[in-house]
Amino acid sequence: MKFVIRDDDTCAMTRPEELEFCYSEIWDEIPICLSVTPFRLPLIADRVTGELEEPHDEMAPMPLAGNPELVEFLKDGIARGRLHAALHGYNHDMPGGLPEYVAGSDLARKTLEGRQYVESLLGCRISTFVPPNNSLSKEGYAAVVGAGLNVVNRQNYSRMNLGALRPEALIELAVTLRYSLHNRLGRQDEYSVRSYPRYKQAPYFTAGPSISLLDLQDRLRACPKEGGVFVLATHYHAFGRQMKSGETIGAAMSALIEEARRIPKVEFVTYNELW
Repeated sequence: MKFVIRDDDTCAMTRPEELEFCYSEIWDEIPICLSVTPFRLPLIADRVTGELEEPHDEMAPMPLAGNPELVEFLKDGIARGRLHAALHGYNHDMPGGLPEYVAGSDLARKTLEGRQYVESLLGCRISTFVPPNNSLSKEGYAAVVGAGLNVVNRQNYSRMNLGALRPEALIELAVTLRYSLHNRLGRQDEYSVRSYPRYKQAPYFTAGPSISLLDLQDRLRACPKEGGVFVLATHYHAFGRQMKSGETIGAAMSALIEEARRIPKVEFVTYNELW
């Protein structure tokens, strides 16, 4: 079984000590996959309430390079194998109140530019896209796939692409239908990386305020002991918030990691080791 920690929202506003607080005790054993936004608009969940702070009209995007302390911290962590970077949108804004990769414009250019910017700045290869707000429109998906990135998401691009009669679109739809049939037959392909002609896609499970730790533990125990994939998603800035079951998100993450450690043949990996 492969286990991945997905942490969203690293950006120019992130302080290295925030990531250290969450992960410094485990990242020498377990790599942390950070979802990095290259040009963040100042729109982020409040650390206490979780409510979004609306940016003022005069606010400009904040480039990751504007926080040199964080950049050096990320470069060092990546070089040591402690950290792994994925692309998490471009601005992570909410145009018209909708997620960036649902209602944003010029997404194909932004995806390529964002990938190249993060790769150049951090000295790493980006293979993975984590959608802001876990949402992609058909156009958003096309931008990500066109940039040569794999996806951590539960939406199906093939089903969005039903109107396209191109051979690759029909093949992708056939792959999706095959996985759906396997699930109906009890094959538990919800824990599998799906391989399509142009990209791969991994599912995830969220540790968040609306989720119960018991439900996540049941999901983890149901994951096949050999060959299964369990991506555990959270946000470093939400570790102090309570889950539906009463634990803080940080405490729930620790409990799930400890349980995963007891699974025979478990591997704690980065996205690159999934693809």
